[in-house]
Amino acid sequence: MNAVAIRATKLSKVYRLYAKPAYRFLDMFGLLRDRPGAYTEHAALADVDLEIRRGEKVAIIGRNGAGKSTFLKLVTNVIQPTSGRIEVHGEIHALLQIGTGFHPDFTGRENVMAYLAQLGVSAAEAPRRCADAIAFAELEEYIDQPVKTYSTGMAMRLMFSVSTAITPDLLVLDEVLGVGDAYFAQKSYERMRDLCERNGATLLLVTHDIYSATRMCDRVVWFDRGGIAMDGDATTVVKAYEESIRAQEERRLRMKAQAALSETGDASNVSEDVQVIVEIRGAAGRPQPSPVHFGTVAVVADEVELARAPLDGSTAGDSRLVVEGSSWGDVVEWHGRRCRALLNYGSPFHKVAASLAVPRAALESGRALHLVLEYGADETCEVDVRCHLGDRVQDLGRVATRDGAWTTARMPFRLADVRAGATLIAEAPGVQGAGDIVITDCALIDASGERVHTLRHGEPATLVARFRVVRPMLRERAQVFVVISRHHTERVCKFMTDRLLFDHAQTPEGTVELRLDRMPLGKGTYSVAVEIAAEGYIEKEATKFFSVDPDVYHCITHALEFTVTDSGWMGDGTIFEGDGEWALRPASVPTRV
Repeated sequence: MNAVAIRATKLSKVYRLYAKPAYRFLDMFGLLRDRPGAYTEHAALADVDLEIRRGEKVAIIGRNGAGKSTFLKLVTNVIQPTSGRIEVHGEIHALLQIGTGFHPDFTGRENVMAYLAQLGVSAAEAPRRCADAIAFAELEEYIDQPVKTYSTGMAMRLMFSVSTAITPDLLVLDEVLGVGDAYFAQKSYERMRDLCERNGATLLLVTHDIYSATRMCDRVVWFDRGGIAMDGDATTVVKAYEESIRAQEERRLRMKAQAALSETGDASNVSEDVQVIVEIRGAAGRPQPSPVHFGTVAVVADEVELARAPLDGSTAGDSRLVVEGSSWGDVVEWHGRRCRALLNYGSPFHKVAASLAVPRAALESGRALHLVLEYGADETCEVDVRCHLGDRVQDLGRVATRDGAWTTARMPFRLADVRAGATLIAEAPGVQGAGDIVITDCALIDASGERVHTLRHGEPATLVARFRVVRPMLRERAQVFVVISRHHTERVCKFMTDRLLFDHAQTPEGTVELRLDRMPLGKGTYSVAVEIAAEGYIEKEATKFFSVDPDVYHCITHALEFTVTDSGWMGDGTIFEGDGEWALRPASVPTRV
């Protein structure tokens, strides 16, 4: 069994934020004491328990301010914990910032030698290590020039090369995966993998590039708000992190809506009413089979209506619909009622929201309050209902529709029941998208037309994805992507087309087929991701994470899994075996250059 490399027990780090610079100076000498208002405390880490064993490759991910870099500084003894314990066993080498220790006026060679001396490399060993770093960085032509004449990429390559020229027990890297171009990045991956596998080193990698991290690391630890949100295999944690991006964007839009309501509301009424935001979302955050219509969304107490959402186009006092980040449709007539629908397309947030101005006295009186919903759909649908009060949230449960009929639900809630809302998602469905076009099934078909999960190398195969066009009047050449990965994380190949016409009027349902004359993949197990995006998606400059991008119609990150067998000596040990056009010409026939 591997020995423990890092063990954190109830690890916490609290920083003081001073009201004035002078207070920091006084506190350095113990003269500040407990002066009121002199500082506030911020917990960068709070009660973290984590164990990493020797030889593991662990990626640490999370948003800015989540506590990632603070944890690395504690591991490398740069700072000391406020409370708890951190145990680190073995020789550590940390690269917390590219360029640390390099002097711009010294040559690259001089900087490398000085860096190695700082690490305690002997005079006899240093030249060999230096030559190795220079060769790996491929900077032989420039190594005796001052570092200030290097481009940013050249300096980063040299710093990374010398940092990995030694063989520590624990290699700690903070945001250094972006070194150099794609060619050098691949070399960097191989070098780190070799350090871990050949020398048994432990890798601790912090990065915002979660997909690159999963190429290196089998285990991912997700930090959020100073604690560990999830710790597990790379595929599971990355799916959850993707889903959390959407949840965090939803929270941002909700807080924006609340701020707008407070700014435009009647100031004399602020103390009397509380804005309760009611969110109704498709079950598991997914688009439903058909639009779900709502005729009533109201709060009642003892059969007295306190607040109602304006669903029929009328005004309802200070209550209003939340449009941004919602999938509200226009006012329509459905089964004799004027109403609005939760649309099942058009937005990556498969939910609707309304802000109800509920009297504060009613919320605080202890009276029995109910949220009343009247809803219906043409097909069976399920929706989850949630209430927000400020930054607090209460889940009221799930309700289902009856085909083609109105249904009424009365859902009790109390202010005292509201719990602190988290931005983390417990379930990670691995399904994203606005839902304008949805993928209903994926399969791998062999030469005989049978659905299979195992294929022999070289056999013909067809990937079939069934789809349904949901948005009425959609007619465009949507782009389809198929990505095949090994071990769920290492992308092997990608297929893409923008030549298929999706037309709601002519082909509301159908299949997309990707035919391969021969399976080119070598022996192994592979997973398939399928995505359908808006026309021109790949050409535009991406400004949003794909889970909150409305131009991503549907994306299933783990659509199916299959195994390739019997690859023979050509395919064994090779990920991808390609075909090409071969020709042999006599010397008298000129060849084209």
